Amino acid sequence: MRTTYTADEVHALLYAAYIRGRYDADINELRGTWAEHDEPRATREQRVAQRLAEMDDAARVRAAREGRPYRLYTGGPVDWETGRPICNHLRSAA
Repeated sequence: MRTTYTADEVHALLYAAYIRGRYDADINELRGTWAEHDEPRATREQRVAQRLAEMDDAARVRAAREGRPYRLYTGGPVDWETGRPICNHLRSAA
């Protein structure tokens, strides 16, 4: 069994132990912050729904500020200048 280590080996071992300790401390802190909250964490689906609702509210406010009616966007390509859906382009490409 070898008991003598080079300086580089000692440095590598100490660095690996330091990084592992930092990782463990960060994970424990993260778990501790989760434990502080009574309500369960939001799922990705809930976070996406919340973000979409925020964007919808912002679009409604902007439409009101610009004095135009708010129209719900149903998806698909839109003309950059007018904001209207491009339906004919899709039909001709098919």
